[in-house]
Amino acid sequence: MNDDYTTLSRRQMLAALGGVGLASAGAGLGTSAYLNDTESFDANTVTAGRLDLKVDWEEHYSFPQLYGFDDPTVGLDVTRTEPTEPSAYVGLPDPENPMVWVREDDLAAYMDATAIESFPDPDGDGAQEMSTEDFEYVPCEDGADTGVHFDPSVEGALRTRNAGTYADGEVKPLVSLEDVKPGDFGEFTLSFHLCDNPGYVWLQAANVTESENGLTEPESEVDETPETPELAEQIQTAWWYDIDGNNVIDESVGEVDVMIAVDTSGSLSDDQVGELADAANTLASDLVADADARVGGLTFGGDDVGNFTALADSPVTFSGLSAGGNTPMPAALEIAAAELDANARPDAETFVVLLTDGGPNYANKTYAAGGFTVGGDYTGGDPGDSEIDDSEMDETAAIAADIREDHHILAVGINDNRAPTGREGEPGVPLLSTYLRDQIAGTMANYFSTTDPAAVTNVLDAILDVIATPEEVFRRGTLADDLAALSSGNGIPLDAGRSTAFDELADAPDDPARQCFQAGVNYFVGFAWWLPADVGNEVQSDGVGFDFGFYAEQCRNNDGSGPAA
Repeated sequence: MNDDYTTLSRRQMLAALGGVGLASAGAGLGTSAYLNDTESFDANTVTAGRLDLKVDWEEHYSFPQLYGFDDPTVGLDVTRTEPTEPSAYVGLPDPENPMVWVREDDLAAYMDATAIESFPDPDGDGAQEMSTEDFEYVPCEDGADTGVHFDPSVEGALRTRNAGTYADGEVKPLVSLEDVKPGDFGEFTLSFHLCDNPGYVWLQAANVTESENGLTEPESEVDETPETPELAEQIQTAWWYDIDGNNVIDESVGEVDVMIAVDTSGSLSDDQVGELADAANTLASDLVADADARVGGLTFGGDDVGNFTALADSPVTFSGLSAGGNTPMPAALEIAAAELDANARPDAETFVVLLTDGGPNYANKTYAAGGFTVGGDYTGGDPGDSEIDDSEMDETAAIAADIREDHHILAVGINDNRAPTGREGEPGVPLLSTYLRDQIAGTMANYFSTTDPAAVTNVLDAILDVIATPEEVFRRGTLADDLAALSSGNGIPLDAGRSTAFDELADAPDDPARQCFQAGVNYFVGFAWWLPADVGNEVQSDGVGFDFGFYAEQCRNNDGSGPAA
């Protein structure tokens, strides 16, 4: 039998993934919704604020062999019994209810080995890739928001194609659980991106189907309701805000030591540098106030790394900064990392936060600050002009990759939807945003984008979350109950504030504690599921499938209550 939890068609569901906007002037369906929030007359035309939401994802399964992948445990320390040294292991998929424990050093390899589908996946291996030699992913241009994005059979498709996504000439749901055995588990992380304006966001499910698929002999002996599938009722779940986008629940944060690097190069004005300094000072103060944090900092620009402040319990304060000259980004990164290497607390998690409006442009020389000297072996710099050369980008990327072995790099790119300076229109040159995201920050979760220096304040809460806020599990339960909640009304109202008291399941969506999601931030929602090992034969041959979706409406002139369901 099939149970449909909602009347949404698949095409409407996919439109929901693209973002649906609603305002008093009317409703709009599709990837862009024009809202009657701020109107201006320009050449006798009315321009309204725009809301554009894009989605990408990665899915994991503990038995990827079902889809033609190799055994994910080969060569890795993975156990189904609690280890004698549990602090060295990560319990999956939910640390409170682990099915397996993976040694922390093997976690990244295990997650890669259990990836069964993703978007974007240009090479079709199941794992998400942000860039390849011939491809760079720009969420607000390439993200999923229409039906064609979910069909892995079309030319240029970015969704993985395998038996789990496409079979018998039909596109399969985003989550399709079949032949699930007790002890199996999986995980699905959705990332969503508001591309224009802040918005309220709801998580939804549609096209929910459950089926018995007939009875096996063992199932027929214990299943007292042969016409009713039981799999969704037996599957246990956890939903959380996966702040760092690593597909793993982490509800704890300890000591953090942070160096903030502020760009003062000549592509900025003195006023804009002052705005960056104000944002850096706010971030430093918030870190010290809200976490067990020590914060230092430095500036880079004008062929110099300066204004160095060592790690300290009192936050760094930038003042009196002026703009000018080139952008010695590699030196700033190396000196910030050197301070963390030398003076970070032994058990602290360490971060470099880079605020910049451009790519690296520097001289091959030594740079000194805080008692550290770097740059004597630089060969990629070209101080002769302001053009960002490949050699400068490559050398800085290599330095950043080395630093990321020991420290996190968070990068804020300003006015980044463009080519690096001097490379406009040149084929094969990445956008500044993708360079800073993939080559400097290294992950989507650690990259933030703003239109101008004044707007950096809009992403500070998100940066604070990545560094110093525990991930919040907002629901634990059964898949059956989850699907009922996700398919009811407007779905589950999500909250951008990790430190607020908003309860996604109990509170009204217009509760004042609920916060809007910001443009320029990559947000992640994780969904973990597992079938307990003690579940009996009644679920044999059962299946369940469903699609995820989002509803979004602009914050301005809306209170979060959403449309009438």
